[in-house]
Amino acid sequence: MQTVTLKAPAKINLYLKVLNKRPDGYHDIETVFEKIDLCDEITLKRRKRGVKVLCRHKGVPQDERNLGARAARALLKKTNRSDGVQIRITKRIPVASGLGGGSSDAASVLLGLNKLLGLRQSRRQLLDVAGRVGADVPFFILPAARAIGRGKGEILSPLRVKRKNWYVLVVPPVRVSTRRMYQILRMPLTTRPCGVKITHKYSYNSFEPVLRKKYKEIQEIKKALKSHGAKTTLVSGSGPCVFGIAKTGKEALDLSEKLRAKGKNWQVIVAKTYPNSKNVKEA
Repeated sequence: MQTVTLKAPAKINLYLKVLNKRPDGYHDIETVFEKIDLCDEITLKRRKRGVKVLCRHKGVPQDERNLGARAARALLKKTNRSDGVQIRITKRIPVASGLGGGSSDAASVLLGLNKLLGLRQSRRQLLDVAGRVGADVPFFILPAARAIGRGKGEILSPLRVKRKNWYVLVVPPVRVSTRRMYQILRMPLTTRPCGVKITHKYSYNSFEPVLRKKYKEIQEIKKALKSHGAKTTLVSGSGPCVFGIAKTGKEALDLSEKLRAKGKNWQVIVAKTYPNSKNVKEA
């Protein structure tokens, strides 16, 4: 086997509550992650030595800052391998949008490299490496489409998906730094369990009040989604992506067309809950 190709799905946060700050600089959170069928594509190819990243998207670093490259190096080091890998990223998930594209790419690199090189690492071992690469990376190692995340996001409890949701994602042309969002977050911090429930009544994101105040487009997008029929709207992660939940695929498409007709410089995407599938192709 010389190459492996995988899909790297985006995620949304159906619920996100920031709790206390940890001694290691991270924050404890409680969240509900859900994978959606908006996917990057990751192709891994054997190399004699070293890790090389190829991506045409100008917003994706191709050096040591790339999470996929860091994931590959971490796994190669753990397994005492001297050979390397070329990572080709076909980017479809908006960069720095709160949709977890970089973390998902990194997880796909771990899963694909494990298969490509026959490393025989268990899921638990891959989760351990993933947790050292990034807080959101472990979720994408799981085959489950939905999970509750605790700790810094790495303590995961898979959830059964009884009904797939349809989403309209709206990404405004603003750049949001996750680190900066945590720095300016002003709210009472608590370790009290949140009692996560997946309904519009309990949808919540600790970052949303800050984002709505700092970026007027966030509030404008939420109003537009609601005025055109979305029952629930919420920021994903630390933003700036806002999603609305639709009842059916047709409703989601209709809603997306109405938003595009506004002529705003927004990226509008229709997506649905991702199936529980590995989606690995060998060559």
